[in-house]
Amino acid sequence: MSVRLRLGELSLEANSQLWSVDERGEEPVLQLTGHTHVEHIRDSQVALIEYAGNDYSVEAEMRFLANYLPDPSAGWFGFALRAQDFMNYEVVWFIPGARRGFTVAYVPVAHGIVPWWTEAYETQEKGTIPLPKDDWFNARADVKGNTFSIFVNGQFVLEKKLTYFIESGRPGFFVGTATDAAFRRVRVQAL
Repeated sequence: MSVRLRLGELSLEANSQLWSVDERGEEPVLQLTGHTHVEHIRDSQVALIEYAGNDYSVEAEMRFLANYLPDPSAGWFGFALRAQDFMNYEVVWFIPGARRGFTVAYVPVAHGIVPWWTEAYETQEKGTIPLPKDDWFNARADVKGNTFSIFVNGQFVLEKKLTYFIESGRPGFFVGTATDAAFRRVRVQAL
């Protein structure tokens, strides 16, 4: 089941009714709330932007809202890149206040499985830029060819090769296990 959403001029397709657009404030906010389910392997929430292209820049302000795990430093959310569908995409997530010293990480998602427990994830270079736990931050992913670059608040964080080898696909947003998050001021442009 998918849910259609409208965020300003952008059309999105989400994989859960937990996604909504809050229009009560000064500007619309895409949010995922009430994500209390704890299933670490197949419980990713994804909202994909209706955009056709393979090289693009996707930018948004993001904010951690809550997590429903015992570890208060847990909670991850970010970009879905080159998404084929809700089960196959590359993901870059942000972990505000991460205890282990990394706040930005990458993993390919194949067939809905987010392999965060693998050695390839554990040993990869991660971003260590500070992220606020209680405020908005700006994030941008530039996807070109077989690499992507991540910027936070205008500062370069990391560049990596895409390892799922998806050559084209939609940009969007990812929210991990038992996490609530919000996104606003979303922009997508061709590179």
